[in-house]
Amino acid sequence: MKTIENFAMEIPDDPEEVDVLKEEASFFIKKAEGHWVEVLSERSDKVLSATTLEQFFRSQERSEQISRTLQYLLLFLNHIPGPADITEARVNPAEQFREFIRYQVDLLLEKDVRGAVFREINNLGSLNDGNVWDYQERIINKNRELRELVTPDSGAIAKNIATLCLALEKLSLFWIEIKHGDIQRTRCSDIYLYKLSRIVKNRCRQIQPGRASAGE
Repeated sequence: MKTIENFAMEIPDDPEEVDVLKEEASFFIKKAEGHWVEVLSERSDKVLSATTLEQFFRSQERSEQISRTLQYLLLFLNHIPGPADITEARVNPAEQFREFIRYQVDLLLEKDVRGAVFREINNLGSLNDGNVWDYQERIINKNRELRELVTPDSGAIAKNIATLCLALEKLSLFWIEIKHGDIQRTRCSDIYLYKLSRIVKNRCRQIQPGRASAGE
């Protein structure tokens, strides 16, 4: 079983390796976009119930939020925005990046998402009557921890993006750990979010004076 430990300790620095990762993530985004177009076309001639429609558009929205987050990570890999970029941009990329991550953090408290967590843990044999509340508390605490990281900060742009990447890294790692670190069973999006957020976080900290260690 290939586990998260295989790449958790190192942050890719080789340009060719990073380029391959960028290409893979870009292809994943295009594939995800095409998936929803295909699904919708398959159902265009059917009468769907209100519940089915709600589930479809909720799943589509969640997928789009992941794709947008990945797109920003790819953008930051090419260029960490500075004050001039923020002033000239119609949309503040750092703040929009924050909103995308906050959306994903808050999903932890959604009923269907928590149910998916418990089903996964139960399938792996980790859940029983004695520790179900422990997992409930773990989800709530993780949401609280990450909400603190995505709270708006008036500090430097690179510092804010680094902190947001740390939150995204922790969130992705949470989902990977739910799968017991089995990369073969982990969503590709979580792997790309995890890897890219670590690289961007490290690059942001390299341009900060008195930066914290990249291992945080």
